[in-house]
Amino acid sequence: MTTMINFQEDKTLVTTLVRKAQSGDREAFGELFERFQGHVFAIALRRLGEFNEAQELCQDVFVQAMLKMDQLREPECFAGWLRSITHRMAINRM
Repeated sequence: MTTMINFQEDKTLVTTLVRKAQSGDREAFGELFERFQGHVFAIALRRLGEFNEAQELCQDVFVQAMLKMDQLREPECFAGWLRSITHRMAINRM
């Protein structure tokens, strides 16, 4: 039961951070980076198979996300949106 509560609290926090980041709050975007960079890196590494390339792609993904943050209409979908950016950019890089 506590797992479900923690998941809901985490999702609510991420949604709040996304909304703040969409309003220009760089600290909120930094928190999103801290929370999601491991996931983005893992996808990049799996796709590219090279550590340094994956690190570079991870940085590029977050730059792209920051630039396009205003295009995300549903803040609660941030994680999936970020995964899509990562997959697309990895395919383009290959």
